[in-house]
Amino acid sequence: MLKKWAVLFSACALVLASALAAECGEKKTVKIAFIGPLTGGNAAVGKGAKNSFELRVNEVLAKGDYPYNIQVLNEDDASDPATGVSAANKVGSDPDVVAAATHWNSPVGLATVHVFHKFGLAQLLWGTIHADIIYGNNYKEKVRLIPTSKDSNDLAGDYAKKFNRMTWAIVHDTTDYGTKNRDEFKAAVEAQGGKVLGAFGITVGQQDFTAVLSKVKELKPDGIYYGGVVTEGAGVRRQANKLGLAKVMFMGPPGIQSDTFGQLTGADGEGAFCSGTFDVNSSPEGKAFVKAYAAKYPSEPFEQNGPYAYDSASIILDALKAVGPDRAKIVDYVRGHEFKGVIGDIKWDSAGQNRRGGLTMYVNQSGKWVKYEESEFSGGKRKLPWQ
Repeated sequence: MLKKWAVLFSACALVLASALAAECGEKKTVKIAFIGPLTGGNAAVGKGAKNSFELRVNEVLAKGDYPYNIQVLNEDDASDPATGVSAANKVGSDPDVVAAATHWNSPVGLATVHVFHKFGLAQLLWGTIHADIIYGNNYKEKVRLIPTSKDSNDLAGDYAKKFNRMTWAIVHDTTDYGTKNRDEFKAAVEAQGGKVLGAFGITVGQQDFTAVLSKVKELKPDGIYYGGVVTEGAGVRRQANKLGLAKVMFMGPPGIQSDTFGQLTGADGEGAFCSGTFDVNSSPEGKAFVKAYAAKYPSEPFEQNGPYAYDSASIILDALKAVGPDRAKIVDYVRGHEFKGVIGDIKWDSAGQNRRGGLTMYVNQSGKWVKYEESEFSGGKRKLPWQ
């Protein structure tokens, strides 16, 4: 009998404790996810974005008035589509995850967009510039903060014209990202009256580009465009210089916009161009982000995509606060609203692509990507390699 009363008392105590917790406003824990390349050759970019994402979450929670406890799940896609799909399935199958900020590499985004649709989970792409991720389907779960590859390649074409470099050779990796950049840059240069003399594919992970660059040298182009990401891009630039192509303009897409480029090329990187992402120092909000990030992560740069990941966190938290931990409602809220972030106004088109946020042309100066208009090359203090 005493045992029966003890069990009943324990049960009542649990009910009372739950009621008191509710009365005292104990917060529900909700999970949100970050996915990016946290290992491998692109890890610096992934870690910078992850740090930026977590920085914004911590800023919001530090105010003390957010209605939920937030747990961030960090998953590594290793710049690999299969690994990315595995990560997407992992977060999608966790019922407590309500949204995710995802990916730097376009091949990974192309592979996972279907997974997020299957789970009805909001996918905010902080990287990946391949147009088909957004325009190749009618999924409402995905939105992308960063401009498209076509936008960046149109800017590259403008600068080819600006410097009167009208004949080009293209070296590109053979991924969807590389071939998309190849085709879009070719179209952009031709639209400016220029000509592509030849295009040559290389593989991700390749280290010796001598054979390809020897063919490029025979063409005597005004410029070399590299369509791919930072590790191979730095190798192409460095080896091109050693083959006597130092006086040829070198330019690439946002995929090479990493401090790693300068670290790998050293002096060979000087004067290389990158048609890159938004200049975060161009707004008060951006400058505040830079200051806060540096204070928290002094030894890990936020790289080119940190601001987009930071704003992704803001949007997810805004949506969660507005509609609660409901996947479908969060998807609808994100797609149905405009936002203000460190990259400026964020406004989706009908497919979920941000049509704001801007692009910037950078030049490599002393190992760092510097806004061209603010560089010593633009100001006349230094000459570009071909000048």
